[in-house]
Amino acid sequence: MAKNTFGPRWLTALGLLVAALWLTGCPANLPPPDNALTDPVELRHAIDARFENIEDARFRDVVLDYFGKGERFKVRQLIVVQRPDRLRVQTRLPGSDEILSMLVSNGDTFALHKRDTHEYFTGEPTRENINRLLPVDLSGADVVRIMLGGAPWDRFEREGATPSLRWDTRSGHYEYSVQTAQGGRLSMQVRHTDFAVISVTEVNAKDKRVYAYETNRWNNVGPIAVPTYRRFVWPERDLDFSINVGETQVNVDLEDQLFEFPPPPGSTIIHVGG
Repeated sequence: MAKNTFGPRWLTALGLLVAALWLTGCPANLPPPDNALTDPVELRHAIDARFENIEDARFRDVVLDYFGKGERFKVRQLIVVQRPDRLRVQTRLPGSDEILSMLVSNGDTFALHKRDTHEYFTGEPTRENINRLLPVDLSGADVVRIMLGGAPWDRFEREGATPSLRWDTRSGHYEYSVQTAQGGRLSMQVRHTDFAVISVTEVNAKDKRVYAYETNRWNNVGPIAVPTYRRFVWPERDLDFSINVGETQVNVDLEDQLFEFPPPPGSTIIHVGG
């Protein structure tokens, strides 16, 4: 009778498969570093300290890929920011140099001009007004912060809750969080190495995601690391879009006039609240 040489091999393969499945199903256990921060206030200071040597930044060749309500489209953008809260966003169609819309904020007021309707919106740079062009659910100051890899402090502070801080052993990052007024949780993941904010997530009281922001493909630009990819998900509005940045320049000495935008002649001026 021929010797069965496949039995032991089959058992070995089965054992390897079981081990692989067990390892992939087993949650990671990444302990905190010896010098890990434990105070939420200290972490906030560390996050903001990343920008000490940054005055402004220009994000060029930006492609916004938008999914929402069964539609998909892409636009090109130029985004410039100046700390702490100045913002300018120019939007064009791919392959065209014609500006479709312009959003400008000097930190105190915002202005948005839509070329197709020749409407000029003006008011405070609140998240509701910024959403008219950038549906990121963030204030103008928070947009400046997240474009530099920082934290959306306005969004956290509007909840009025005391923050907590823990080390997430699954991701190997800090988790800074607050309880929302609706009984849910708003949290962000922060790297220990350079205190960059890599994601923000809000869940409701049933632990269902209601908002999320994540980053990827971080590059060093001068004294700071910034993401070249950002994705926003807003289920309530059936919205899912990404921002891909082709080139980032920091400390380019932007002129003040870039953050002022008077109404174009003949435009319909619309004053909006926050």
